[in-house]
Parts: sequence; C-alpha cells; structure tokens
Amino acid sequence: MKCFKCRQEIPDNSRFCPQCGATQDEDLEVLRQGCIGDAVECERAIAGGQGGRPYIRKSFDKRLPEWKRAAELGVREGQWLFARCFEEGFGVERNQVHAISWHIKAAEQGYPLAQNHVGSCYLNGNGVPKDEAEAVQWYRRAAEQGYAMAQSNLAWCLDTGTGVDIDETQAVEWHRKAAEQGDDTGQFNLAVHYEWGSGVTEDKTEAIKWYRKAALQGYEKAQEAVDRLTEELAQAEKDKAQKAKDAELRFRAECKEALADAKLTSDEKHQLKELAKSLELSKSVAKEFFEDEKRKFLKSRRKQHAKDAVLKFRIACKNALADGKVSIDEKDQLRELGKSLKLAHETTKHLFEDEKKIFLASQKVAPTKSIEVQFRKACKKVLADGKVTPDEKDQLKSLAKFFKMSNEAMKQILADEVRIFRQTHLPQRTS
Repeated sequence: MKCFKCRQEIPDNSRFCPQCGATQDEDLEVLRQGCIGDAVECERAIAGGQGGRPYIRKSFDKRLPEWKRAAELGVREGQWLFARCFEEGFGVERNQVHAISWHIKAAEQGYPLAQNHVGSCYLNGNGVPKDEAEAVQWYRRAAEQGYAMAQSNLAWCLDTGTGVDIDETQAVEWHRKAAEQGDDTGQFNLAVHYEWGSGVTEDKTEAIKWYRKAALQGYEKAQEAVDRLTEELAQAEKDKAQKAKDAELRFRAECKEALADAKLTSDEKHQLKELAKSLELSKSVAKEFFEDEKRKFLKSRRKQHAKDAVLKFRIACKNALADGKVSIDEKDQLRELGKSLKLAHETTKHLFEDEKKIFLASQKVAPTKSIEVQFRKACKKVLADGKVTPDEKDQLKSLAKFFKMSNEAMKQILADEVRIFRQTHLPQRTS
C-alpha cells in the first residue's frame, strides 16, 4: 500500500511510513502531529543553544500523557520526548536506562534527533557501553538526513579520528553542510579548516567569513578569531604591497643600468629575465616596467641631445659675436651648423638674438678692478718697445675675450695705456 502523505510504497502491516514517519491511522496521526509540534519547539531551542530542557520542563505537566501514549504506540517523536522526560526526571522517575531505550526506539525509526542523541550516548558511554565506532554510525544516519548537529558531530569524529579514520576532506564537507544550515559549531570548525588549509585550500578570507557567521550567533572565540585574522590579512596586504614596491624599484634600477649605454646585450636580457623570476614578477609586468624605463631613457636622451645642440649653437654664436660683428661667412656657417644639429630655423634665430642681447649687454659692463689691473699689465708689456704689432693686438683681443671684457672696455684701457706710455717716454716740447 501507499503512504497517504508521501505516497511512497510501505508494507501492508506497517503502522508508520518508513519514509516520512506518518501513521496510516487518522486518530494516531493527530496524536503524532501534536508530538511533532512539541518536538519542533524543542528542536528550535536546541538549535538556538538553549537546549531542550526548558521546553520539556514547562510542557511535561500537560503533555506527558500524550507523549507516553504516542511513544507506546510507536510514534518516534513521542518516543524521543518521553525519553527526554526519563533523562531529566520530569513527571517520571529519572532513569537513564529507560531513556536510552526510548531514544533507540525512535532512532531505529529514523528520527534524526534521536539518532544524534544515541550517537552521543555511545560516544560518552551514557546508558550504553562506550563504543566510538557505533557512535559514528548513528551520527552518520542522522547527518545523511540533513540534521545539522549530527553533521557537525560526524565531522568532528572525522577530524579527530574518533571511531573512524581521520579524513579531513570528508570532515570539511560535513562541517560545510552543518554550517550552511546555520550550525555555529559547524561554521566555526569550517573556518578553522580554511584558516589552516586542512582538508581544503587555505583561504583566510573565507575563514573570516565563517568565523563572522559563528560570532553573530554568539559562538565563543569566534569574534576573537575574526579580529586576529583581519589584522593578519591587513598586515599581509601591507607586506605584499611593500614587497611589490621593492621588487619594482630593484627591477627598474637594473633596467636603467642595462640601458645606460643605449644597447641591450643578450646576456643583459637573460639577467633581467632571471631577476624578474627571482622577484616573482610576471612576464607581462616585467615587460611593462622595462618598456617604461626604455621610454624614459629615449626621452631623456632626446632631451640631452637637444640640450647639447643648443649649447653648441650658443657657443658658435658667442664666437661669431666676439668682435662685435658677424660676417656673411659666419652667418652661413651658423645656418649650416643649425641644420646639422637639427635645430629649427626659428630656434636658431631665437638663440642668435638671445646671444646678441647678452653680448650687447656685456659691452656695457665694466671689468672688475682685478681684471682691469691684469689687462693693463699686459698692455704695458706690449707697449714696452713703443709699438703694438698686429699679432700683439690679436693677443690682447684674445686676452680680453678670456677676461670677458667688452671691446669698448678693451679699447679704452689700451688707449689709456698708450697715452700714459707717450707721456712718460716721449720728450716734451719747450717754448
């Protein structure tokens, strides 16, 4: 025949459906539904961390007769509730043997709360001989039905090798199933696995996520773990950023050194590749840094070439302007020099005019006293024989240029020295 509730096939002589637990007797089903409601309330209290005892205590006065009747008629929820009364001594004399007996009856009917409880009894030897392997079997039956507390307990056994071989990978999966149902123990233990990378790839961010979920439910030490890991991750990010910065600076420095002579040998390329590997730089990042340094180098070289060209042209302008006039040949030479230096016509024109202004301004500046004294000594030496040859005049011009004296100043000083020489060496006429 079929169960009236879940429509699964059940044996003809079965009073309860092995799939959903429903009874085929309508009166008994009403009694069962009442027990289910009580069991749900008790389970909520257990899941909330309060335990089922407060609910049993406040309800047994009115509900115990129905729990007993349901238990005796084979209602698994009633058996579990009746067993709890024997455990606590509510309405009946406290008796652990009777309690475990009713728990086992409910557990054998597939009631996950009872199965989990029987597992704990075997694990701790409460009312039955201690048997860790048997405890694991009962935990597994309840866990496979989706009971979060049993899933968490089974995961703990797999973590610690209690009644079963250690299997952290399976433990993680059962912790996850419990955690996803909101079990705070499962959430905390799953976080521990993620933090240390046991049975799962290490992921401290994921660990924080599950620690935080457990903390929100008031799980002890969960918030402490959140704070600790958050600080560790922040420091790790800071260290990572500094390491990346140091690696970039070192690699860029090596690139600059390799590019210093404007060419890159095969050995230098190989050395840069090996350095990038040792600094844990990806190929794309290392290439980006190298190309950036290469652009900077070429830009700097272009600027230096332009600067050198300007300087060379200015010097040529100064030389052409040294005697105060620029011949046609000198103009042509300056024009050709500007072309060879790849300077624009406007640029050369501007530079020449600028040097011309400087030259004209210098003509109005009197030489310092010490320079004037030195130049006068040179004039006296040249005039010692009473005449100034063309070569001596050129020498004086060169000296004046060296002293950066204007032509006017040079001519005035030379004329003054000639006058002095004549006054002291030529005879005066008498009347």
